Amino acid sequence: MNVGTLARSRQGSPAASPRIDPRIARRRREVAAEGIRRRRRWLWVLLVVVLVVGAAVLLVRSPLLDVDHVRAVGATRTGREAVLSAAAIQSGTQMTSVDLGAAERRIERLPWVADATVTRDWPGTVRINVIERVPVAVTDGPSPLLVDRDGRLLGSARGDEHLASIGPRPVGSAPGDVLASVQRARVRVVAAMPASLASEVETVSMDREGLVLVLGDGIVVEVGNTSRLRAKFDVVAARLAQPDRDTIATINVTAVDAPALTRKPTDGA
Repeated sequence: MNVGTLARSRQGSPAASPRIDPRIARRRREVAAEGIRRRRRWLWVLLVVVLVVGAAVLLVRSPLLDVDHVRAVGATRTGREAVLSAAAIQSGTQMTSVDLGAAERRIERLPWVADATVTRDWPGTVRINVIERVPVAVTDGPSPLLVDRDGRLLGSARGDEHLASIGPRPVGSAPGDVLASVQRARVRVVAAMPASLASEVETVSMDREGLVLVLGDGIVVEVGNTSRLRAKFDVVAARLAQPDRDTIATINVTAVDAPALTRKPTDGA
């Protein structure tokens, strides 16, 4: 073979593959294996999450977590049945589906209810706590209604409450309604009285000079406007504490710094 033929033979032969360092090859295999292990771990995590979420969904929708009992406390005047009816929470409803806020708002529309709190007591009880309004006065006339300090009509008077009358019940009014401003002013006066005086007041009315109270023993207290009520009631209490109270006809505190008092006429006068 001549030199030219040998040169052509070397030029036409394929290039030899470069030799890879065994350490690099081993590292590449390790990286590939780690990638496979990482993907498997993520698949397992995803599978566990799916199983947990699925189990949770099945659990909250299972009969184990539905409403078994609805309990109401504090509804002395409202009545338990009225509260449960307003709450409208049915047995068998999913606990997570109970709209607590909506139930509270419905219950608070009841005339006697000042505040309602509805809570979940897992696994299957809904609890309703009711705070009722306190009557401070009563309307006059047929079918009298009790009234709270905000002028809200509460319900029928039982007849054993010794509360001041604020005048006739408005025509067409019903429990849950709020009185007009004139009668609300009378209610506020009663609510501002010390308990000892409020227990003696029979009626609260209005004349040209302002508010007028009539006590159980017939004494008339002329209050006037609603300014300085505490000071006015302090003066009235002091006058009523006098030993000759039974001779008093009227107490006028319209000008609280210059109260006036009149006496009943004596026999033979």
